[in-house]
Amino acid sequence: MITLQSLTRIKIRKLLLLGVLPLLFGSCQTMALFEFESLKAPKVIIPPDVKTIGFVDRNLSFDIDSLSSYYKMNMLKVKDTVNHDDVRALNAYLGLSENLSNYYALDSVSYTRLPLTYLEGARRYDPIPWERVDSICESTGSDILVCMEDLQIFNEYETYKGEENWGVTDIKYFVVWRIYDPLHQKFHDERVITDSLYTEISSLSYAKLLEEKMPTRQEINGEVAYEVGRNYANLISPTWKSFTRKYFVAGHQEFSLAHYYLNNDDVDRAIEIWERHAGSEDKKLAGRSCFNLALAYELKEDFKKASHWIRKSIKTYRAMDKQPAEYKYIKEYYKELTLRTQNNYLLDKFFGKEKTE
Repeated sequence: MITLQSLTRIKIRKLLLLGVLPLLFGSCQTMALFEFESLKAPKVIIPPDVKTIGFVDRNLSFDIDSLSSYYKMNMLKVKDTVNHDDVRALNAYLGLSENLSNYYALDSVSYTRLPLTYLEGARRYDPIPWERVDSICESTGSDILVCMEDLQIFNEYETYKGEENWGVTDIKYFVVWRIYDPLHQKFHDERVITDSLYTEISSLSYAKLLEEKMPTRQEINGEVAYEVGRNYANLISPTWKSFTRKYFVAGHQEFSLAHYYLNNDDVDRAIEIWERHAGSEDKKLAGRSCFNLALAYELKEDFKKASHWIRKSIKTYRAMDKQPAEYKYIKEYYKELTLRTQNNYLLDKFFGKEKTE
């Protein structure tokens, strides 16, 4: 209970190389920056065998919801005579369906709005019975249901008169989501999201400020609901994220050549150079080589080898009588690589990649 308290893996590179930028330390170029983009796994992993998704608006009304029919204008409570439930439900659906990642092989997302249900007492969200879930899925042809259990939007207006008139709109909302999987009779996600928004508008005319510039209740409910759906689509969709990594271009004359190869998207030839120096008796050279190899294998998305090389780099630096200042970058990168490795595991789950030894 919530209170307020097989998709085939798409054969596409998950990595987009963007380029190399110099990183200068004093007058000597010791490191360079490498920029690339890669997929970030969604926070909510939907099974890869799901082919169709249905959106459901639970359409619940609690007897304690009287405040949702009111708004404030300059601290005074005003009754809203228009019901915005239909707008909220439809726009949340559009925000979700129009922003789902193209990694979902979906023709469309079905839309279902359940009959209005009145509930007394404390706000609660008992799950929809599985028999009802089965019925909705059968009628809409959906494998799972992304259900908006509730959405409440509140706002206050404040105006300030002067040579230039100002209007401020303070918006607060909360939304409750649950994903039903009837095949396994489990919930892939249950969460309450709360947030606030703020707008500020000015006008030389106070009348124009009120009549034309400040957002209407209809606009507020429609646009916020769309944003609510879009944000949840991002929670269940992979997204592209930019990364910047440091790597060594100094330490040996061959590092300049490796830098050239990396900058021309030839990671394998850069690896050949760094591997030649990974076992050097010069510990700093060996440590830098191992560090660069970790980056190279991260770019190749071989996280097992990347982890091997960053650990070897750390071990090499620790064997020095005194760790140089650059050692902090090695430790920082170890944390970044750990996060990328975890992210890759989640992406494999999303795409349904089978584990191999």
